[in-house]
Amino acid sequence: MICGDQGLQKKAYKLVFGILLLVVFYSLVFIEMMSLEGQYQNANLLTAFYWVVVTITTLGYGDVVFHSQLGRFFSIFVALSGVAILWAVIMPLIITPRLEHLFSADLSSAPKNISGHIIISGFNPVVETLAERFTLLQIPFLIIERSENTARTIYRDYPVLKGDPSEMEVLRRANIDSARLFIANEKEEMNAEVILTLREISDIEIIALVDDLTRSRFLKYAGATRIISPKTLLGTFIAQITSPPLKNVFPGAIRLFGDLLLIELPIYPGAELIGEKLEEGAIRETGAGIVGIWQRGVFHPNPDSDDVVQSNSVLMAVGNIDQLSRVRELTIGTRREGPQIILGYGDVGKRVATVQAYCGIKPLIVDRRDLGDIGFQQIIGDATSEASLMKAGIKEAVGILILLNQDSDAIYATLLAKNLNPHAFVVVRANHLKSAEKIYRAGADYVASVPIVASHMLAKIIQGEEEELDLLYEDLELKIFHVGKRSGVIGWTLEELDLPHNFGCRVVALERRSQAIAIPDPKTVVQAGDVLALIGSPKGTEAFSMRYERKKSLKWRLKILPLIQ
Repeated sequence: MICGDQGLQKKAYKLVFGILLLVVFYSLVFIEMMSLEGQYQNANLLTAFYWVVVTITTLGYGDVVFHSQLGRFFSIFVALSGVAILWAVIMPLIITPRLEHLFSADLSSAPKNISGHIIISGFNPVVETLAERFTLLQIPFLIIERSENTARTIYRDYPVLKGDPSEMEVLRRANIDSARLFIANEKEEMNAEVILTLREISDIEIIALVDDLTRSRFLKYAGATRIISPKTLLGTFIAQITSPPLKNVFPGAIRLFGDLLLIELPIYPGAELIGEKLEEGAIRETGAGIVGIWQRGVFHPNPDSDDVVQSNSVLMAVGNIDQLSRVRELTIGTRREGPQIILGYGDVGKRVATVQAYCGIKPLIVDRRDLGDIGFQQIIGDATSEASLMKAGIKEAVGILILLNQDSDAIYATLLAKNLNPHAFVVVRANHLKSAEKIYRAGADYVASVPIVASHMLAKIIQGEEEELDLLYEDLELKIFHVGKRSGVIGWTLEELDLPHNFGCRVVALERRSQAIAIPDPKTVVQAGDVLALIGSPKGTEAFSMRYERKKSLKWRLKILPLIQ
């Protein structure tokens, strides 16, 4: 920063010197032209200097003027040069940088009085998603970012400290002694250096996010408390939903109460349910309840009985294992024989291939690199090239897994894949949340996101909840709400609460005296000791909790109001 100020000063000195030379030159021309016009009373250095300054700054008092055409032309030229100097030179080189420096944030220290906060090293899409959740949960956090450009780009949206998190001084400026948790979110090598430094000055809990679990033990040696690999979790989930279903096994199922499970069931091409209404016989006979449906990345809670099941949809269902098994049979349809193709063999692709191999599937890999002996058939080519996809036999594929690092490539590859084989089940990895909707529009049957996996996992750990991988969607989560003896929700029916309208969430299951009830009747009156399973946006479920967890209900206040009067 000191070097930058010195460079700015040198430019300012040169600019001032150049302007002075220009003023002297204009003054000499002024004296000569006044003499030619016979205005000898004005042909002196003081008047010349006065006129040049007034004209070049566009003030133009009009007390000293030329009468000849040449003199007036000279006046115009001097005035225009003044405008050019002001807007093209002085503003961008001196005034604007000074104003930016004056109003820019001080990124060298943490916000005042911050404590009980979470420190995160490095900013990326995972942190962007996590920060939104921390803000919603009112959890204080601070990002330490090495890059000044990145830090200055995000400082208006997030609390950020510019610096190297492996330096003790930077960690102290981040109030490490009063912090609650540290999340190491950089490359493994940088994470190791940061963790070693932390362990010299603090015993704080450290969570390290890694791409490759095989290298995680070194971070354990360095002092990390816990290792999480979102890409490994995502890869496992993708592999499970694209592998032949095993009896009574539901990848990613969430256990609610008793024998009730909440699961996501993608609608495979050719499924029996496609074109049927949700409340027609086939689904009703299974005994399971449909609590929501995803259509091209948009979640619809409380689906209407007349809603028609389409391809590119994901059903969210609740029920016991037998009921859900019957629903799954309707979503799969007749399974064709053919290859599974993985486009992109990065961290997620490796994990998907490994799990599929364990399930008895030998996928075909398409990657730009020569991967050597990986144990799978490989095509060296570009996933966004029609020739490469044809060479891989895409028209015969039953499943296409697009696991690329760039979302723009993933969108284009999805368009190609669906055009070449509209009957294949296409699963796509989204690296940024905003890309998911575009990928669905391109024709993907299922989109999963690394940032969502990471943010859900970390939020659960920090809140002291179970760390199971639950819903892989943006702006949707499951919350278990325990109705206490003084909860404001007691005495209301679910219909009166109208959660979908008031909070954007719904009750999908209820536990009362150890009895589990799936999709309880709207007339059900909430009692003390009940446990509600809510699904909705994080903002909605949190608003419901804040309103009813501590406050007495409006209905109770209305009941006692006549007695007071």
